[in-house]
Amino acid sequence: MTQRDLLCCELAGVHIAVPLERVIGVTEGGLVTPLPYTAPAFEGLVEVFGQVMPQANLARLLGLESAAGGILIVVSDRGGSVALRVAVVTRMIRVDDDRLGATAPRARAVHALYMAEVEHQGVPHYVLDLDALATSDDLDLSAPDGGVLIPEGRIVPPPEPEQEWLPLLLLEIGGERYAVPNLSIVELNVPDGIRIMPSAPGWILGLIDLRGAPIVAVSTAALLGLPASTGAPPELCLIAELEAGVPVALFVDRAIGLERVSRGMIHPMRQAMAGIGSYFVLRDDEIVGIIDPKLLLSQIAAELRAAVPQRPSAPPEAARAQTAGQYQQLLSVRVGRELYAMTLDRIERIVASVQLTPLPSHIGYFDGLADVGDAVIPVIDLRRQQGLALQPFDTLQTPPCILTMLEGATTGILVDQVLSIVDIPAERFEPVAKAARLPISHVLTFEGRLMSLLTLDRLLPRSSADRNVK
Repeated sequence: MTQRDLLCCELAGVHIAVPLERVIGVTEGGLVTPLPYTAPAFEGLVEVFGQVMPQANLARLLGLESAAGGILIVVSDRGGSVALRVAVVTRMIRVDDDRLGATAPRARAVHALYMAEVEHQGVPHYVLDLDALATSDDLDLSAPDGGVLIPEGRIVPPPEPEQEWLPLLLLEIGGERYAVPNLSIVELNVPDGIRIMPSAPGWILGLIDLRGAPIVAVSTAALLGLPASTGAPPELCLIAELEAGVPVALFVDRAIGLERVSRGMIHPMRQAMAGIGSYFVLRDDEIVGIIDPKLLLSQIAAELRAAVPQRPSAPPEAARAQTAGQYQQLLSVRVGRELYAMTLDRIERIVASVQLTPLPSHIGYFDGLADVGDAVIPVIDLRRQQGLALQPFDTLQTPPCILTMLEGATTGILVDQVLSIVDIPAERFEPVAKAARLPISHVLTFEGRLMSLLTLDRLLPRSSADRNVK
């Protein structure tokens, strides 16, 4: 089964995909020279990658709301090149050709310039038909009398077929520029969030949910020995493989663009650098190191394998299942955007809402007292387990409270929402490695979402003997 790589972008809330084999490169917009008597979508001439080429407003071509600025995707067109201006480049995905062909009629019905539709992470992406775009009346580059405005000699043809070019994704990491070969990347991803793993090494950011599977998130800057970014935390990750079948999310600051570099211009590193085996010179003035993801991850392979959630050979003890095919009943709850599960044998009852009374500030492991009608009990706020991502409940709020037994006493667990009792197959439980200090023991998937199994006893502070154990 053949597959096709697609470069995805966003325009006015619509997700567009461009066949990667037609993409020459991606870069920031530059100075545009307008020309009269041209179609509205044709914005003028622009010099990109040493070539003078037409620049087209892709949003206007598709009848979408247009915005200023943006990114240029340079594609091959009729023996030359065209720069398509888009709002933002979002990711790169790989799809089966069969999936594209089956959706062609539906995509054409939406717009004549769409050749297919593909769904990625629940979001439809429309694949652009570059051949139809090149002949579109909305991209007519001729004057009213038929005279061609753009001399054919001004457009430099694409590289000769016999030259071997390596497509690279340009990245910004720790304020510096790097590149990664496209073939080394399984996909680009912008996850919903990162689940923190407090006991993990500093270069592990936590776990992300990749279509229901927990994937270890790693700081690429930390592995390269670069300082962490002082701005917003990185949101983009490259899905690479530590080894066959073991994906890892490498987080970077941002993707800058695509660059096709002749293999003859790529040079081996004279001195060994962590994860970087070669380099090239960009625009004759900037040396760009080429990251080899497997080489980068090999330096921490042993620790990384220990942190990767492994599918157990037998159903986990927490699930109390002896054979595959058995089910464990769990109570699912929501805390912020995260889902947690609790075993039913530890739950006494659920109180729909409670009023909180604060405790003295020097008591750090309980978050208040709650009157549950027949007793006043201490409560633990699960929002606090999210770190600074969520504000804890205050005395003006009345959250649900789950009454449990901790150390022989009734304790309340505060959550945002009690969802339902779910039946989870035993084989879906995956233990979290080295989770002795975490309040979770396993992760599992339910209806396409990642859920963490709470270990209630770990919500309390460790004893003196436990704290002395390294």
